[in-house]
Amino acid sequence: MMDAKFRRDIQILVIDEQALAQNYLKHSLERLGFPTVQVTDRASQALHLCSEIEFDVIVIALNLQQGKDGFQLYEEIKTRRLQPAHTAYLFVSADTDPSLVHSVLELQPDDFLVKPYTMADLQQRLDRLIRRKFALKRIFDWLDKQQPAEALQQVDTELAANPSPRLAPTLLKLKGDLMLLLQLNVEAAAFFRKVLQVQNFSWAELGLLRALRELGEIAEVKQRLEFLVNRPETRLPALDLQAELAFAANDPEAALEDLKQASELAPRNLYRQQKLYQLSRLNHDYEQQYKTARDLVKFARNSMYDQPSLYLNLARACIDYAVSVDEDQQTNKLGRQANDALNQLKTSFPDSDTKTQQNVVQARLYYMQEQKDKAKQVLEKLPNSMVTIDNLEDALDRAKALHEVGLIQLSRQWFDRIVEFCGEQPTDPYLASYLAQEQKERAELTTAPRELNNIAVMHYQQGNWQLALTAFEHAFRLLPKNLGIALNLWQSIVTAPADAVTQRPRKELERACWQVIESSTLSNEQQQRVAKLRKQYPAQKTS
Repeated sequence: MMDAKFRRDIQILVIDEQALAQNYLKHSLERLGFPTVQVTDRASQALHLCSEIEFDVIVIALNLQQGKDGFQLYEEIKTRRLQPAHTAYLFVSADTDPSLVHSVLELQPDDFLVKPYTMADLQQRLDRLIRRKFALKRIFDWLDKQQPAEALQQVDTELAANPSPRLAPTLLKLKGDLMLLLQLNVEAAAFFRKVLQVQNFSWAELGLLRALRELGEIAEVKQRLEFLVNRPETRLPALDLQAELAFAANDPEAALEDLKQASELAPRNLYRQQKLYQLSRLNHDYEQQYKTARDLVKFARNSMYDQPSLYLNLARACIDYAVSVDEDQQTNKLGRQANDALNQLKTSFPDSDTKTQQNVVQARLYYMQEQKDKAKQVLEKLPNSMVTIDNLEDALDRAKALHEVGLIQLSRQWFDRIVEFCGEQPTDPYLASYLAQEQKERAELTTAPRELNNIAVMHYQQGNWQLALTAFEHAFRLLPKNLGIALNLWQSIVTAPADAVTQRPRKELERACWQVIESSTLSNEQQQRVAKLRKQYPAQKTS
């Protein structure tokens, strides 16, 4: 137990908007001997207090409704370094939804207390947190000074002093984290192996993976991941690492599936969501791109990451998805959502300088609504300076819009400038891969996928099998989940003469088309069309 004098000196901040919970917690802390307690019900006031006062303990309720919630508040305090490293954080929440818990635990708070709790629970958690934080204060002081090498030396000093069994695992984890931070990967790998020989800590397993990856020991990393990805306590970081390895091995489809699973587990990690957004586009999965853009807006709202580009990207994702589907009802709905995103942008950021970007989005909306001439007029009125690129997404959207309306040469000039820009400064590898793919596909294609599909239909009707197959295949590669294009390609494959397409690609394309057909809801006309073809060409049955 702590002595009374020590408790009196502890500064505590409580953030909870429920008056009853506030009073209970403040009263409980005072009864436990902590008289210096400040209480607020708003994240904005909490941020102000954190910029003025150093707290020893901050208790944060997750379900704050006015402005930032508890998750966003904690994230901002840590990111802006408003409190010293030795400050202890205790989350309290009545909501134990797994996705929320996983998201919070990813931020690595010191503890999580589920409501309702007893005074004994509170006392036990606080005593443990405060003792541990103060025992490690000299290490945290070095971290506050951003001197990790000195912090590592202090950890070794503390370990050599034979710490208590409760403190030793924390010191060992700190040592491993600091070795990785200092890129002492050979030493870190040996250290983690030694720890695992004593006890199978999850943090040591994951630390060893990170060290081995940096050392290029990919085979062992993959072998260990097979085990860790199936353990609940390590599944989330294991999926992240597995996605990174798949992307590095040029397998974006596998990377996308891993990141989708990770994002379902902890949807509030915006960095992961951003990678998922880029991978979705790289895989031409426009539905997932749209869902991820929507989640980015949802979870960033009120946070330090809320910005105009998220609303622009949501509008763009709505358009990309709408262009990839055939249903008029779905297309109209997505068009309305794109407009809603632009209206949210104007409301949330009335002073933002995004008029040009909004005009480009509006042009793409006109194109989506089959008003190509109107879209072209909007784009032609825009200033065409390509001297500087302030934002890659803005430049990319403009290049895509120009290509869609048929201004091919100007579109290529923009893509060339984008490539130059990426070569001049570091670019996110996921975005860089998508940009390279987009430039290549647009260079090969002078017609938008939907129009290409219409041209292919014309060739098919005229008996130009190879031209039809080539055009359908190209359109399908760009819009791999479009039911209409999948049906057209499948029909052209099964009805084409045997020598019009080689056997191996034929079977692969059939399977790909059939996956789309089976996973989609077909209209009555489409069902009859499929049934008729399968009856006429029984040898080509795919299911």
